[in-house]
Amino acid sequence: MILYIMRHAEAVEGSETLRDEWRYLTEKGRTAAKSIVSSLADHGPKPRLTVTSPLTRAVQTAEIAAEKACRKNVVVASELLLPGGDVSELVTYLKGCKGAKRVLVVGHEPQLGSLVTALLGRDAKSLSLKKGACVALKLDPAPDGNPAAFLWYLAPGRKRTTSFKKAFP
Repeated sequence: MILYIMRHAEAVEGSETLRDEWRYLTEKGRTAAKSIVSSLADHGPKPRLTVTSPLTRAVQTAEIAAEKACRKNVVVASELLLPGGDVSELVTYLKGCKGAKRVLVVGHEPQLGSLVTALLGRDAKSLSLKKGACVALKLDPAPDGNPAAFLWYLAPGRKRTTSFKKAFP
């Protein structure tokens, strides 16, 4: 399975009158998400399943992604992607999506960085994805025993990199 892990794009800041779960994408965030998703579509097979956090900013990012995904793409909101969600439960869920050969996950930091760290079998501190950035992994038991292999990383305003060390210095 190809697993795309994307952090939601830039959103407005929360305030006393705007609760965290209602934060929505800024125009800059929408533009960045469209750019990343267009690049994602140019660099490999398009997702058939999109799993997103139910928070507004993540759902909006997932909807932008779904516009460029294959026509049979299904978007599903999951509480497993709420901030503070259990990464091991999320990994179990993703491994259970065997019928979907290409899955896009849209969520939040630090959970997504922890997910990438866990799937790549890294012992170091978890990685951090920039807002609107996307990591592509091949989710299969890798020869080295890790659940996934790194394919590429793409962040707003940067070129796609296939070097893990350059992506996460």
